[in-house]
Amino acid sequence: MPTPTGYTTVENIAGMFPTFVRGTPQQKPADSLIETYGNDVSSEINAILDRRFAEAIAGPPSFVGQVANWVASLGTDAQNICEKINRYGAAAELGETLATFGIAGARDLAKSFEGLYLEMLDALDARDRNGKPLASGPYDHLFDPLARTETPRPGLQGIAGGDQSPDQTAADLGLSNVFSKFDPNEG
Repeated sequence: MPTPTGYTTVENIAGMFPTFVRGTPQQKPADSLIETYGNDVSSEINAILDRRFAEAIAGPPSFVGQVANWVASLGTDAQNICEKINRYGAAAELGETLATFGIAGARDLAKSFEGLYLEMLDALDARDRNGKPLASGPYDHLFDPLARTETPRPGLQGIAGGDQSPDQTAADLGLSNVFSKFDPNEG
């Protein structure tokens, strides 16, 4: 049975290092330390979620400030994001520890995991690369249905005119433009 730690498991964290063997008396570090790494990172995630989505957490149904219970009530995608961020952050810590035991390549993997972890954590926190706050983050809509979600759709619609036949108006296309090229009401 998987050992839970935060939003992920010890098995998932250790699995980020394919040559790391668990379950032997010589296992270093012990599962308890890997659990600590996972719990440390999940606390960081919870702090961000609690700050950014406090209104959604406090809204009906109220979870009385229990971020983990609130996340458990969300969709699979939100939970998967939390698991992935948790796993990568804990794997970065585990990799640094494995490197001290002389495991070749662990430090490089740890640095790679840390870079991805910080990138995902910034996205969850709606921060740019320099740590400056953004108006919204790419995951916001997964955690709060009322969150502002960016869209590729244009904010304004119109008729260019050059590709429009002389007898066609904006109203013909269901648009509410006041004027369009060849509009008989234009005056």
